[in-house]
Amino acid sequence: MVGYEKDDILSPNQKLIAGCVSGCVTRFITQPLDIIKLRTQLQKKPATGNRRFFPTTRAILKEEGVTAFWHGHNLGQLHSILAVSSQFYVYELTTKYVMNTIHPDNKGFFLFFCGIFAGCCSATLVIPIEVIRVRQMLVKAQYGGILSGARRVYASGGILAFYEGLGASLLQMGPSCGISFGVFKFVQPLILEYVAPKCQGEHCVHSTSGNVYKPEYVLLASTAAGSLAGFLAKTFTYPFDLAKRRLQISSHKEDHKAPPPPSARDLIRCHNLLECLIMTAKKEGIFGLYRGWTITSYEHNIRSGCLFATYELICYALREKKAYHP
Repeated sequence: MVGYEKDDILSPNQKLIAGCVSGCVTRFITQPLDIIKLRTQLQKKPATGNRRFFPTTRAILKEEGVTAFWHGHNLGQLHSILAVSSQFYVYELTTKYVMNTIHPDNKGFFLFFCGIFAGCCSATLVIPIEVIRVRQMLVKAQYGGILSGARRVYASGGILAFYEGLGASLLQMGPSCGISFGVFKFVQPLILEYVAPKCQGEHCVHSTSGNVYKPEYVLLASTAAGSLAGFLAKTFTYPFDLAKRRLQISSHKEDHKAPPPPSARDLIRCHNLLECLIMTAKKEGIFGLYRGWTITSYEHNIRSGCLFATYELICYALREKKAYHP
C-alpha cells in the first residue's frame, strides 16, 4: 500500500528504491506520449482547428523520424527517478507522522495535505531538470545533452531561467499528487476486496511477508486505481500544467544554426502565470485551458497506472525477499 502502514516490514529507504525503479520503467513507456502532448500544448491554434493526436504524431514521424519520440529521454529518466522517488519518499515520511500523531477523525484531511506537500517538494526539486528537458524535446539539436542544455538555458535567462513556471508547477503538482495518492489509497483496497478476499488461515502463503493478496490481484487493482487517480488528478489541475509548459519556454531563443522542426515552430509562450491563464481563455476560449487534454489524459492514465502498479509490485517482491531471506 502506498504511504505508511503500521505493520509494513519495508523501511522508507526500501520504498525509495521501489520509487526509483517504478519511475524509470514508467518514463520509458510513456516518453513518446509525452513528446506528442508537449507539442500539442505549445502549438498555436491553426485557422482550421487544433492539431490533434494523429496529425501531430504523423508530423513528428515525417519531419524528425521515430527517434524524435525519445528526445530528451536520458534527462527524462533522471527527472522521473527524482520526481517519483521524492514523491513516494516524502509521502511515506509525512503519512507516518500523521498516522502516529493525528486524531483518527482528522486523518483523511491531513493525509490529503501529505500528498500536496509531497508534490510541492518534488516539483521544486526537479523543475531545473524539467526546463532543460522540455526544451530538448522541442529542439534537440539546439539543447543537446544535459550539460550543453543547462548552459543554453542559463545563457537564455540566467539562474532564474531554470525556475520558469515554478509557481504553475507547484499549483499543478501539489493538488495533483494529493488527489492521486488520496484516490489510489481509497480505490485500490475497494478493488482488492471485491476481486480477491483477504488471505486468511494456515493456507495463506504470503502472510509472513505482510503481503495479504496474490501479486496478480495487486497488479490488477493497482493499475485500475492508479489510472483512475491519474485521470482525476490531471483533469482537475490541467490548466496549470498547460501554463507551466508555456512558461518554461518563455526565455527560449531560437538558434538559426539549429532550427526547430516545423512541428516545433510558432510556439505559444507566457511570462506570467495569471497573464497566461487569462490570455489563453480570451484567445482560445475556456476550452483553450484544456488544449492537448486528450493526449495528456491518455499519457497520464498510462503513466499513473504503470507507476502505481510497478511500485506496488516492487514493494511486494521486496517484502517476499525480506521475509524469506532476511
